[in-house]
Amino acid sequence: MLGHLWRVPDLRGRLLVTLAALVLFRLGQNLPLPGIDAAALDRAADLAGEPGPWRGLAELLTGGGVPRLSVFAFGVLPALAATLLMTVAGLLVPRLMALAQAGPEGHARLAHGGRCLAVLLSAGAGAALTYRMLPGAGLLHRVAVVAALAAGTALVLLLAGWIRDRGFGEGLSVLLLAQLAAVFPGQVRDAAREAGGGSAYAVVPLVVVAALVAMTVAVLVVRQAVRRVPVQAAPRLVGRAPLGAGQSDHLPIRGGQGGYGMMVPASLLLAPAAPGSGWYAAACAGYVLLVVGHALLRAGTDLDAVEAADALKRSGRFVPGIRPGAQTAEYLMYLQKRIGFAAALLMGVVALIPVGVVWLLGGQGAGAPFGVTALLVVASVAAGTALPAVRQMDTRLAQHMYAPLFR
Repeated sequence: MLGHLWRVPDLRGRLLVTLAALVLFRLGQNLPLPGIDAAALDRAADLAGEPGPWRGLAELLTGGGVPRLSVFAFGVLPALAATLLMTVAGLLVPRLMALAQAGPEGHARLAHGGRCLAVLLSAGAGAALTYRMLPGAGLLHRVAVVAALAAGTALVLLLAGWIRDRGFGEGLSVLLLAQLAAVFPGQVRDAAREAGGGSAYAVVPLVVVAALVAMTVAVLVVRQAVRRVPVQAAPRLVGRAPLGAGQSDHLPIRGGQGGYGMMVPASLLLAPAAPGSGWYAAACAGYVLLVVGHALLRAGTDLDAVEAADALKRSGRFVPGIRPGAQTAEYLMYLQKRIGFAAALLMGVVALIPVGVVWLLGGQGAGAPFGVTALLVVASVAAGTALPAVRQMDTRLAQHMYAPLFR
């Protein structure tokens, strides 16, 4: 596919814009701020204390920029936090709810507010960071560092906009995947070293890669899985001849769109627990129950069976062998429950994969370089970034190939 994209000037330009944005992003995450000396960087490296899952997760979410006090020290984390806060506020604040329903203009204003909030969050986090890492610095130096960190977040948002508008994929997701790909291999290497070195340098990466591939594939399968319920249109009589008989369609029923969303926050229950303890077993049980329960709840809200049955009845369509109306609604709910239950069970199995990997690598105690949450973050971002980007590439390539037929 990349070869075909490269031969098309417009698509080649999009690829180059995406690659340029990634290079600038990683450069900014490795470029220390002016006026930061080596001693400050050493204090930054010791900020999280002993290596452990919390420190590994912090490095993943910031691309390793915080220990370096780099220009893009926080990576895409402020933007992700601002997006989450704006989403929650949109459900609670009437003014934001009205903007969300105001069409493109309202969405643009919400997006602008989210960008401003991300810069403010970066400035607040930068003030706390300089207070901890630069205790002997003057007020002017601290203000300059905070301003540089806030400006760095604004530049990250600009790069994400470049990728979204002129490249391939969703900007923030692509940048997040880039920083994960830059940090996670080092954490795997550290895990192999702590496992004893030697053959562990080959075994540990294989175990981690196999787990990530299995998790990503399972999530993609569940997200793409759909039950196509056949639907036919009732024939209409025009004179003596039936009109519309035999026209068929399908009604898609999905059951696994939200199963992965709860894994990352639920996995935080495991971070403070010691492997083998009663609390760890209870935390694992609660973690899996949260994932499965959330998947079941989301499966029940993906399709309103009663409304779908009424819509079919009003349009003169029906499911073959099922009476229109209440029986169709019961049939759709039956299918939805079965699909949702199967997807929830699969999500429960996926949730246990990183637990098994961490256990194989020696537990999730203070010496573990990464934990369950880190593995879930990597798999989640990989699944959520690769699929939309590949779809966008396929769509634009198909448009270019078939465009001469419509001229």
